[in-house]
Amino acid sequence: MKRTGLTILASCLSLFFCGPASAQHSGPYVGAFVGGSSLLTTKASNSLGNFSISFDPNLTGSAVAGWDFEPGNPLGEGRIELEYTRRSNTVDQMKFVEGSFKGGGKVTSDSLLVNFFGVFHDAGRWAPYAGVGAGVARMEASSLQVGGNPMGSGSSVVLAYQLGAGLDVALTNYLNLDLGYRFFGSSKPSFTEVSGRKFDMNYFSHNAVLGLRVGF
Repeated sequence: MKRTGLTILASCLSLFFCGPASAQHSGPYVGAFVGGSSLLTTKASNSLGNFSISFDPNLTGSAVAGWDFEPGNPLGEGRIELEYTRRSNTVDQMKFVEGSFKGGGKVTSDSLLVNFFGVFHDAGRWAPYAGVGAGVARMEASSLQVGGNPMGSGSSVVLAYQLGAGLDVALTNYLNLDLGYRFFGSSKPSFTEVSGRKFDMNYFSHNAVLGLRVGF
């Protein structure tokens, strides 16, 4: 009896992972993603010199609208999409020549990118993909602090880009599960210290995402 149950379970798993894929969708789709964002320790600078800022990881969310290319499209198999994403990370520490100090406040990125992903279809349900995106982002520094003292704030609109890869899992003809990774970066945003000095910083983040795309 136990062997029969294991055989049925193995057959079900084989059907999901290796069974015939649903018909490849072509046409418009929408989707939503959630995940985690790890903003890398960044190098910042002002007129007095360089310092670094480290951040706590946090959740991220995205909404997309795009188009799945038809098989045999001259552009290749894949999709093009418009993506809005919000990332918000709390400052952990700031490090200066004098030493490290507890930080506070947060840096938020609202990005709007056009992505192109090439998708590598085969006979199974799983389809790996990879691609690039480019667009703009609005960066906002809110109530930044150093050792409990106000440090600065402000907002800046910058050029942004990302590299992405992952796996599509065809659940139905029109529904796909997406497990992905995104590396997001931008040109340097500039903010204002309480003293009136300007400072700028690098912005690079690693992002793991899980989403659903619905075709229609």
